[in-house]
Amino acid sequence: MLLRRGTAPTRDGMTDESLPTAGYYRKVAGEIRAQAEEAQLPEVRRELLDLAERFERMAQFVEKRYPNGRKIPSPEGHTE
Repeated sequence: MLLRRGTAPTRDGMTDESLPTAGYYRKVAGEIRAQAEEAQLPEVRRELLDLAERFERMAQFVEKRYPNGRKIPSPEGHTE
């Protein structure tokens, strides 16, 4: 069954869009850390580093949850 939520087509509540990988979350964490290094205010630097750490935790979650990569399995016998 194909459903629509917003602009992304979904099948049984799962989007057909590619999902973020652990590498993606780590890349974003690195970009946030780079911004933190340039932050002038200690409070801003601390907030950015906290945010980067959350992205690292999301990467670890994805690795544990999807050890073979993050892909949406197709239902058996389903053809697009």
